[in-house]
Amino acid sequence: MIHYYFGKGKGKTSAAVGACIRAAGSGLRCVMIQFLKNGTSSEVALLRKCGIDVFSCDFEGVRFFSGMTAEEQQRVILAHNENLRRVIAGAYQVIVLDELGDAVQKHAVDAALVETVLALPDTEIVMTGHKCAEQFMQCADYITEFQCIAHPYQKGQKARKGFEF
Repeated sequence: MIHYYFGKGKGKTSAAVGACIRAAGSGLRCVMIQFLKNGTSSEVALLRKCGIDVFSCDFEGVRFFSGMTAEEQQRVILAHNENLRRVIAGAYQVIVLDELGDAVQKHAVDAALVETVLALPDTEIVMTGHKCAEQFMQCADYITEFQCIAHPYQKGQKARKGFEF
């Protein structure tokens, strides 16, 4: 089954992490790839404590892909593709592809590798992203849109460790 969580509201990654922890608690072999993130968000440590593999990009100093040089972007793309290859080879039962929608939109990942992952048999896949991607709408069994009604960012509040990252 394929889950697709998208939208501008908060909670997509949290929902995906919750699904992953629930599956791991049932003895399933789980992995999470964080696209366009550098692996420093707070959920990573907990996932690893639960025995869940987490792959991300080790880029420092630059928080967003769009702010990177072409060379830095190429390193991120190569890392994303390598992480997808690890997942394909890893015989996981649950795969979380966090921010995949954004990575595909920005061409920060090989589309053929994404299709290979989405076609893995006997695998539960959870994808997140900000925009509604038609290709994911077509293949998803579960589709949930997250809508922002109010957010502290709108009042100038900065991201807080443990809540927004």
